[in-house]
Amino acid sequence: MAMTMDPLRFSPGQTPSHRLRQTGASVLGGEGSRPESGACRRSSGRVDASPAYAPYAPQMPGDLPPGMTSVRSGSSNAEPDVDERPPSASKSGLLYTDTAPSLENFSGPAQNVPVLRKVQQRRYRGPPEQIPKAVWSDSVAHLAPEEEWPLHAVPLFIFGGVDRPRPAYREELKFTLRNDKYVSFALRLRCGTGDHYMGGTIGLLHNPERTEALAGDEGQLATILDLVVQPDNSVIVTAIGDLDFTVARTWMPRGLRGLQLAFVDVHRSKVPALQPLLRTCDEEPGFALFGQLVARAHGFEQVAEALNGADGPFTVFVPRDDQLFAALGGGSVEEMLQTPYLQAILACHIVRGKVPFEALYSGRTLKAIDGSVLMVTFTQWPRGGPCVNDVPGEHMDIFASNGVIHSIKGVLMPAPRSNQRR
Repeated sequence: MAMTMDPLRFSPGQTPSHRLRQTGASVLGGEGSRPESGACRRSSGRVDASPAYAPYAPQMPGDLPPGMTSVRSGSSNAEPDVDERPPSASKSGLLYTDTAPSLENFSGPAQNVPVLRKVQQRRYRGPPEQIPKAVWSDSVAHLAPEEEWPLHAVPLFIFGGVDRPRPAYREELKFTLRNDKYVSFALRLRCGTGDHYMGGTIGLLHNPERTEALAGDEGQLATILDLVVQPDNSVIVTAIGDLDFTVARTWMPRGLRGLQLAFVDVHRSKVPALQPLLRTCDEEPGFALFGQLVARAHGFEQVAEALNGADGPFTVFVPRDDQLFAALGGGSVEEMLQTPYLQAILACHIVRGKVPFEALYSGRTLKAIDGSVLMVTFTQWPRGGPCVNDVPGEHMDIFASNGVIHSIKGVLMPAPRSNQRR
């Protein structure tokens, strides 16, 4: 029995090259149909071994098969337009979508702030702070008596009507500003443009006929200590009186809405002479009993001599006569001098060194001449009524030649020393 055998045989793993070429072109290009499974065409028992396609040519990676064109170019002869930049170079970084989150300004309280725990306060142990100056004339008090004081440039506050405020030397006063130019300048002082914290030195004048000052007009210096702005745009001014002056020259600078500035000649001869502490107690109403007890107490002669001008400076917390009278049991001065521990009671009111009201703050401790510790507090933060060992103060900063006096509404009691039992 005769059999016709296919002369073309391929070993396993070997495939005709023209089949791969035709198959790839048909799949990628979409032309023609898939070739028959047989590598050669059979016809009436006769095998046609001649290839139907061109011989296979090797291709480099990235080249298109013959007969195919690039989708980036309309012409088959044009080279493909290849973007050699990295993918991130063509991106703008913006999210073009309606659902992307947007950033908005946040004006609420701080969030995710760590909490400080177990914080311990440490007090700074350094030299005592300097005594701040209360009025402008304090800044030139160090000059020699024969030396003239400098001309001082101050803003002028001119009052109309009946009269202007006339405070005594170092006396506190309050008045209200409603004029636009004075209110505007007061806001400048409150923002720190003055020569004092939240204030500065001004000149007070009175002229019912005109709103401008002329050379030769007389007024009084005042140092602003505090400024309070009201809801109706008025300003309440707290000041302290200083010395009198005479206007030497005036001008009206731009930007102050018509406010005048002037060089003034301060009347140095009108500076009141300060008396020693004991004499000041005798002259001040309500303090005479404390001065008499200090001057006549047995065994207190050296302290009385120091307070009378032989030594200093001192800070004395003086109780008023009626409160000291009630604390010592009443009676005459001779009977009160027989009070047990009178010297200790008087000594705990006296502190070595000059400590005015501006140098007091809540938590400050002072040491009396007998060793008692005096704690200063304020009833309302930050500048409420001052208290010394829970005794409220009444009238502060009564200056003397060798110290300062603070009036208190009670009597201090000596505290036992650290090595003594209560």
